[in-house]
Amino acid sequence: MDGIKRLLGGRIKYLLLAILVFAMGICGVSLGRDAWKEWRTPPEQIVGEALMYAVEAPMYRYDSEASRVMDGQEQVISRLEGQKNGENVHLFGSVDAVDSQVDVYQIGDTFYRQDIVSGSWMAMTGQNAEATERLLQEINPLGCLILNANAEVTELDKEKINGVKCRKFQVRSSGESIYMTSVWNEFYYTVWIDRKHRLQQAEIIAGDHETRAEQLKLDVVFDWETTVEEIQAPV
Repeated sequence: MDGIKRLLGGRIKYLLLAILVFAMGICGVSLGRDAWKEWRTPPEQIVGEALMYAVEAPMYRYDSEASRVMDGQEQVISRLEGQKNGENVHLFGSVDAVDSQVDVYQIGDTFYRQDIVSGSWMAMTGQNAEATERLLQEINPLGCLILNANAEVTELDKEKINGVKCRKFQVRSSGESIYMTSVWNEFYYTVWIDRKHRLQQAEIIAGDHETRAEQLKLDVVFDWETTVEEIQAPV
């Protein structure tokens, strides 16, 4: 009887070991397949998907800082925070260049802008809505994240951004935003993209149409983990 127990016990141990090895093999094959797929994916596709997701994702928040660079000297233009939940967007912060605060909502197709003097909220319709939309396009850093089809992408390295492992890419593009490209050209991007093809950080440098000595520098850091509460029209 003891011999039978020892025999069965030995078989069970080997059976468990075989199951463990099989499970590890399945995981290894899956990881290997994912790594192979990632390696085979062109950098242009990875960057394009990440930038498009940053524009179209249903929920996120971000911090941005824009600076004007003249002869190597930086002057901060704006410091903004953005939040998105569904179709609704809230963008707020300071525009240092004109010493002003910005607080703008986009709720569906309606824009809300706070009057600096009275503090009251104005709902924008018609031509006023178009003007506010242009303002939003000009100050919203996400307007820079749409690339044209001729963008040149180069993978640089791997780095951690806020503890998240990312692949680092450099991109050269003329940009697609009609508001941005009316003033700036030759956009140079450095982007950090995580394993889920989400944009964790972007640094954008653009040259001025009129003078090569002047540049626009924009830094954007995304937060995909913090839940953004429902964004409603301001009262």
